[in-house]
Amino acid sequence: MLLPLTPADVRRVELRRVSTDRGGDVVPGDLLASVTGADAVALVQLVADLPDDGMMRCFNPVYALEAHGAAGLLAEVAFCFRCHNALVAVPGGGRRELFGFDPGSAAGQALLARFKAVDRPGSQQAPDRPGN
Repeated sequence: MLLPLTPADVRRVELRRVSTDRGGDVVPGDLLASVTGADAVALVQLVADLPDDGMMRCFNPVYALEAHGAAGLLAEVAFCFRCHNALVAVPGGGRRELFGFDPGSAAGQALLARFKAVDRPGSQQAPDRPGN
């Protein structure tokens, strides 16, 4: 997947469950976990390794991540594992683009597993969306 950053630029990644409360955020959501260092770089590398796939229509993302560098937020990516779409947004009015990705790929399955591992029951209300 085409990202507006390189994994080496990332210092911290926040994993989020997307909410419908738009507020002022490009990709609003509840914080599930924040990771730093090599773990953050590995998460962004999973996103970079996602192979392209055909896009479908629903785009009801359940999970998103924010990639932060030394100077702040670098990009936000929201994932819909059901319709194979990811929204990549660059802060400050930068690029906002939908990309198709293969959620059944090794990288897609590993990324979904990371989100599900931190989306523990009791931490927040679990999303009620099939296929995610």
